[in-house]
Amino acid sequence: MIHSAYWPCRMKSRLSLLFDDAERSGRLMLTSEQIAASFPETSPEALRQALHRQQRRGRIVRIARGAGQWVIVPLMHAQSGAPPPETWLHRFLASALKVPYYIGLLSAAEAYGIAPYAPSVIQVMVPKQRRPMAVGRQRLTFHTRTRISAMPTRWHETPEGRYLISTPELTMLDLLRRQELAGGVTRVAELIGGLSAYAHPDGLATALIAADDVPNAQRLGALLSRQGSELTETVAAFLKGRTLRPVTLAPGRTNHNRENAQFRVLLPERLGESNT
Repeated sequence: MIHSAYWPCRMKSRLSLLFDDAERSGRLMLTSEQIAASFPETSPEALRQALHRQQRRGRIVRIARGAGQWVIVPLMHAQSGAPPPETWLHRFLASALKVPYYIGLLSAAEAYGIAPYAPSVIQVMVPKQRRPMAVGRQRLTFHTRTRISAMPTRWHETPEGRYLISTPELTMLDLLRRQELAGGVTRVAELIGGLSAYAHPDGLATALIAADDVPNAQRLGALLSRQGSELTETVAAFLKGRTLRPVTLAPGRTNHNRENAQFRVLLPERLGESNT
């Protein structure tokens, strides 16, 4: 519960002081229950109306309908309608909802400084499908990841806060697994070329074992081989002794006309043609 030395009579002023106190203490996310506990004499309906007035003013933003989670909007973030997700996303998903997650795909690539341009949405991996969310001007989309708790992640830290992102090695595998969410295989190949500079053999071995995805390990091996990466040997070691069936670099594409014999991956004559 958040306490204050005194509260003016008007509800608007009292809520404003509550939010100011929370912001000064570095807490930008409050639950409806926490707010209600500070106003035990106020009816639920009166408090609900007061919160909605504060929302219309832009002082707070609701994270998701029915979740009872509110984010305080500091003045510096008023134009975007919400503070950046590193201030609230981990607390919302991992602490409040108890949902394992990590930021992945293009959003993870951007965090590593690899994405050629910033994605228009934040791509979040979760164990079960969730509806997209808009928090201020920020849009979040959720994509399923089996065995998500076993996936290797790391903290992405900024002056505003932190959240979990996939390791560079897992990001490469996820991009191949969900090529349609990353702009196609040509763009994925470019991103993997950049991410491989941040990847390490031990980290790649960990990601390969956790994902246990032979077809996309084959695709990754073929791309790394094409790029002359030393990580090719790590993929080859993971696949040793496994039965490899021929796969295309981009699933569903038919214009593949040559094969990487080591990884049994059908490749287009020119990689850029795989999106046509």
